Amino acid sequence: MFTIDRSFATQIAGPILIGTLLLFVPLLGDFHFESALLASLIGCFWAGTKASKKNHAAGDFFDALRIGFFLFLMGTPLLVNAIFTGCFSIHGLGFWLIFPLPSIFFGYSIGRLFRQWNISYAATLTFLLLLVVAVGIFVYELLTYPQVYFFNHVWGGWPGPIYDEMVVVTDAAVFFRLLTILWALFIWHIPTVGRDKYSAWIVGFASISIALFYPQLPEMGVVSPPAHIQSELGGAHSTKHFELYYDRDHYSKHEIQRIAKEHEFYFSQIVERLQLTYPDSSRITSYLYGHPWQKKKLVGAKFTSYVPVWLQQDQLHIAKQQISGSLKHELVHVLTKQFGNDLFNASWSIGLIEGLAVAVAGGSSSTSTIDQIVVSEKPYPTAKQLENSFSLKGFYGGRSGINYITSGSFVRFLLDKYPVKDIKEAYRTGDLVNSYQADWQTLAKGWHQHLDSVQVDSLDEQTAARIFGYPSLFEQDCPHVVSDFMASWDRYRYAMATEDTTRALRALDQAVATGDSVPPIKAEWSFRHLVISDLGLVQKAASLQDTTVDLQLLYADANIMTGDTVRAKKHLTRAKKLFAEKPDSLLEPALAVRMNKKHWAFYRTLRYNNQLPDATRFSRMHYRSKTRSIKKAITQEHWPLLTAYSRELLRQPVKLRYFDSYQLLIHELAALEEQALATSLLKKVQGLALRRRFKERLKIEKEWLQFLESDREPSLQ
Repeated sequence: MFTIDRSFATQIAGPILIGTLLLFVPLLGDFHFESALLASLIGCFWAGTKASKKNHAAGDFFDALRIGFFLFLMGTPLLVNAIFTGCFSIHGLGFWLIFPLPSIFFGYSIGRLFRQWNISYAATLTFLLLLVVAVGIFVYELLTYPQVYFFNHVWGGWPGPIYDEMVVVTDAAVFFRLLTILWALFIWHIPTVGRDKYSAWIVGFASISIALFYPQLPEMGVVSPPAHIQSELGGAHSTKHFELYYDRDHYSKHEIQRIAKEHEFYFSQIVERLQLTYPDSSRITSYLYGHPWQKKKLVGAKFTSYVPVWLQQDQLHIAKQQISGSLKHELVHVLTKQFGNDLFNASWSIGLIEGLAVAVAGGSSSTSTIDQIVVSEKPYPTAKQLENSFSLKGFYGGRSGINYITSGSFVRFLLDKYPVKDIKEAYRTGDLVNSYQADWQTLAKGWHQHLDSVQVDSLDEQTAARIFGYPSLFEQDCPHVVSDFMASWDRYRYAMATEDTTRALRALDQAVATGDSVPPIKAEWSFRHLVISDLGLVQKAASLQDTTVDLQLLYADANIMTGDTVRAKKHLTRAKKLFAEKPDSLLEPALAVRMNKKHWAFYRTLRYNNQLPDATRFSRMHYRSKTRSIKKAITQEHWPLLTAYSRELLRQPVKLRYFDSYQLLIHELAALEEQALATSLLKKVQGLALRRRFKERLKIEKEWLQFLESDREPSLQ
């Protein structure tokens, strides 16, 4: 009769029970890199300690494998849960394959070495050495390199900010784990190198391989020293307070000159707002990446712009696509280092770190102020909730949209009501109560009274619902599982960022196929194929059953471009019917353009043939097409035409729905030293009945103009 040893059954049950309990811990209960990291950490110390205490050398290899077996048992409930809940990821499996086992053998080899050398206190020394590798090397890299990803022989690695949900096994991860295996082989065979030829060969091979691996660490993406990043980007530019390093392939000379001025402009605003002084002898290093994917490869953060405040050198890291929305926010983080704590130059309160940046920069919404967003989601946070949101667990444990906006609104209230020195003291100590000599109840009450004076409308409420409704990573059932559709969409965006049209269209085809022809994606697909004159393909995909105005208008464009006016009219009729059922002020001009034969022809030439109109044709275009021509002229850096367009635009009344276009034009004209045109347009826009957020944005453009006209403008090199 078959029997199972009771002690062995108990040993098996233990890891499975631990794995089952992990299912209830956010992120660690996911069969992905977090749980693999934990298994590596446990396995390395467990193996090292056990190997150092073993009384004989026989069976060391299988002893290490046995530890791996128990750790994989711990991961079994996570794997089963991932499969049955649809959360399984091939990359999660990949992390479990490359993280724990190399760490186990690395730790075991060190303990085994001390044991075979008969060193006293072998277990203690093993533990301390592994601790140095696990913590010491990590701290060294943290304080030396600007990257936010890390690899470690003990715990595997950390891929970067958890906000970047697409976490995959990279070539760098595989390369580094091979290095861990080489170290394990080297250390494992050192005790027998003098008496065993096989061990001597392995030690020699491992030594040479390790020596060859280390110079390749930057190139393989294991570490990113500043010199390596600067070399990869290739471009450099200096201003009074900044050293800019940028990707030469993705920034024009004009863009860098404008962005350099923006750095100095925001610098002056923040210094004035927070009453700071910055030493003239110091310069802030700004790394400007060509796109988020390049930033992910070089420093580990994809869509997350960041400032490594813990480093001595003031610096920020940002991709081109995030500059307009995040540059000022990140510069606040840089400059607040001056009154941060002594340990890592920031605040002990995450809510104050991010809240101060949001308060000074103004938030990311283009239509609503941070106060309006908070007011739109009543009831207001209580004093207790507010206090919790300023703690580490409360800030990152909740929804980031809620905590960023809420803390930003509250800190702005404090900035406006109290002396700036109070927020600086609170920032340094992380203690708002003592810094303001008021309890949370009193501070919250004052904030609530301020919020009661803020007026909101339906657009503010929609903005708040969108921002506050996005779940945090901890709330998601499958935090690291990326659908085939999202993976295809990511590949499409990457290809567009690198201007690889062929690859972009291939990825977009896959996105449409895997996304069940989601209307916005199908609209993007139709537009991209119209741009390359693949009209027949769009005509073939066109359907009167599609239920969005955008798609019907694109189908009409495709048919009119092939001369099929009958089908074009059918799609226009369908678009008008859909618009009547659900009016949209943003789509109204798009529909109107196609109601006029001449306007439609001008639009198609601009949109699909990528041809800018001359000044005469510009004056005869529909107003919407004029604003699109302006944006395209800016993108193509056609400055004489942009100036001509601006003069023509000033002859006509301005319209509130085109505020974004006006702001862009004012900003660009100012950078081009066309102050008269920029000022005239700004004054006209000021005459509109502007939303509160629009007034904030226009005020910034007015200050931008004043900054460029003043003596504070930096001399660019």
